[in-house]
Amino acid sequence: MSDPYPSVSVVTRQREIREQYLLMLPERLAALAQAAGDARRLSSLAHGLIGSASTFGFTELADAARQLDQATRALVAGEEEAATRIDAALALALRLGEQVATSPVPDISEEETSVRAEEITVYLLEDDPVQAHEMVAQLRPYGYHAIAFADPDSFADAVRTCAPEAMLVDIICGPDTDAGSDIVSTLAAEGPVPPAIFLSGRDDFEARLAAVRAGGAGYLVKPVDPAVLAERLDQIIGRDSARPYRVLLVDDDPLVAAEYATALGAAGMEVEVLGDPVRAIGHIRRFLPDLLLLDNRMPGCSGLELAAVLRQQEGMLSLPILFLTADEELTDKRLALDLGAEDLLRKPIKTPKLVEQVRARVRRARQLQAMMARDSLTGALNHAMVQEHLATEVARARREGVPLSFAMIDVDRFKRVNDEHGHAAGDRVLRSLSRLLRQRLRRSDIVGRYGGEEFAVILPRTNPQEAALILDNLRKAFHAVGFRGADDKLFHITYSAGVAGLTETGDLASLNLSADAALYFAKRAGRDRVHVSGSISASA
Repeated sequence: MSDPYPSVSVVTRQREIREQYLLMLPERLAALAQAAGDARRLSSLAHGLIGSASTFGFTELADAARQLDQATRALVAGEEEAATRIDAALALALRLGEQVATSPVPDISEEETSVRAEEITVYLLEDDPVQAHEMVAQLRPYGYHAIAFADPDSFADAVRTCAPEAMLVDIICGPDTDAGSDIVSTLAAEGPVPPAIFLSGRDDFEARLAAVRAGGAGYLVKPVDPAVLAERLDQIIGRDSARPYRVLLVDDDPLVAAEYATALGAAGMEVEVLGDPVRAIGHIRRFLPDLLLLDNRMPGCSGLELAAVLRQQEGMLSLPILFLTADEELTDKRLALDLGAEDLLRKPIKTPKLVEQVRARVRRARQLQAMMARDSLTGALNHAMVQEHLATEVARARREGVPLSFAMIDVDRFKRVNDEHGHAAGDRVLRSLSRLLRQRLRRSDIVGRYGGEEFAVILPRTNPQEAALILDNLRKAFHAVGFRGADDKLFHITYSAGVAGLTETGDLASLNLSADAALYFAKRAGRDRVHVSGSISASA
């Protein structure tokens, strides 16, 4: 759920962008006036003015620029009478532009800044202090900050004051068997509320029906397995535990690009801005974006032309592309879709809407990639993809002269988990370990499942001792996670790890063998420890 109160830094940045636009506008108007008589140049400048003026809320100036653009293109197409329209439209655009340039900086509306980075805070309504404490502690390793409330009134007041990302609600609170569902229904009647997962010792139809009628997004029967609850929270929030979404924004207008980049950055995305489309291929190979956001009309190379060039490149056929355009031509949209574009969005587009469009496309693209490259149970990369990434990182480490570590991780006594607690519990253990590794390691680190209960981690620019310390801290965090089996008993599990570093004479094969040998040593030394190849182990 987006925080309706924008951070000061975002508001300040957007105000600075608008100030820069007003300062640079006279220069743009002068270029427009000088281009009179050159229809093609005038069309290009008018098109840029459409996008920038509309983006910053100057709709009258944008409309005048659109009239000028349409008239100039009509003249290029052979309509001689369009010359008169050009003169009138140019005069109007220059007059309105001068008025805008001397106007105060417009206020930043709440709508423009309502998109924030996703912060995983949840509220818990639970009147049993022991269960509340356990729930808060068990969710912490999964990256959720749970705040517990003992009574419905204080819970409701907190939701009204500062809404969380999600609500965890015990249906039975105090003597009232429906207090939880009643308070959520009350909140929902007042306005939009965060998604709610109901927790209850009741498994009867009436309780589940009350949860559904209250708009519940989930229903879990106590005792609740923290791993299952975390998975459900991930699903309803739309949380992606991998690296932040990466967007490459290609637009020749630096202020418009800065406006969009600020909004996307405030939403927790990593954004790179590129003004020259000719350099896009190199940036894509280095930055590895999840999505390309393209201005359609740019001097020298249009967005459609750039997309066509990119589709010729190996590895870029599936890169999601969103076009931004001030045009309304259906021909461009058909061409964009033919090139495999996700969509063609018309400027101006409100920044919350842009963020929503980008998030949806990236999430879908990652889901498709995961189906091909990731293990279906844990979401970690599969064995083949880990080896492919490892080969790439070995080559990079050799080329740049930087350290590289590779680790093998194995869940201790995993067969006993399956035998004593059931295979469903074993699956939750593997999913939880995968989630913990992907959430707590750096974005540059790579996590994969080798098969069975064994995982692999690639740690670029990290020596073996540093890698061992990182994995030992994660080992302790994993041991703190509680699981419930088929018998509803809470149990804990550990892992062992072996770490190897790339040596001067080593290669991909030797790195694999060294890490595997280090893992074997950790197992033989008593498990629940991290061992570095050629050194002593870090034990529990």
